[in-house]
Amino acid sequence: MAELTVGLLLYPAFEVLDMAGPIEVLNVLSVYMGKSLQLYVIAATMEPVSPGPIEPGPSSSFAGQQLYMPTHTLDNAPALDLLIVPGGPGSNNKEALQPSLDFIRNVYCGYQGHPPAKYLFSVCSGSLMFAWAGVLDGQRATTNKSFWTFITSNGPKTHWVAKARWVASGNIWTTSGVTAGIDGMLALVSSIWGEDTAEKVSATIEHNRATQSDDDPWAEKYDCQDVPAVAG
Repeated sequence: MAELTVGLLLYPAFEVLDMAGPIEVLNVLSVYMGKSLQLYVIAATMEPVSPGPIEPGPSSSFAGQQLYMPTHTLDNAPALDLLIVPGGPGSNNKEALQPSLDFIRNVYCGYQGHPPAKYLFSVCSGSLMFAWAGVLDGQRATTNKSFWTFITSNGPKTHWVAKARWVASGNIWTTSGVTAGIDGMLALVSSIWGEDTAEKVSATIEHNRATQSDDDPWAEKYDCQDVPAVAG
């Protein structure tokens, strides 16, 4: 039996490194560290999911990317210990994402006889989807600093932490922009399997790791300030 069952939720126009960074950490953990992990790739349909632009222009040569074939749909996904949600341009299409938002909330709460997930993990603007799904209500969170104002304004019931590479609030982990997903996942690995294991994974991928959650220069660069949750 797998030590950890992992669900990767994909949608059109997701950010590649948001997805690939945390998955590489888990891949190394499985292949080189001998941990038993099971990955499920989940999407609205079984069609290939492209990270390319939703509406490509004439110069969008990357529009044809088809990076992942789902293993399951939103309707038949198995029980999960960990759900990973990347950000990307497609994450701000709330209406189109509603089925995925419902899925996030169901995974968080438990559904169809499945227990609630042990961990929810977002990268970059994946936290926007968490906020829209309602799972960040009353929680602390962070997100990509270059989209700080827009994303935080869409999560008024969340305390948004500006100077943070990642934030762990209960069993919900949110990370800052793109590459922060690697640091956040290494921190989650450390919390589950110990710091020595996280350091070995970081060294294997030759990653200059941020080991402290507040090791974040981007809040200052983009002049981001904490946004407290709105009372009531």
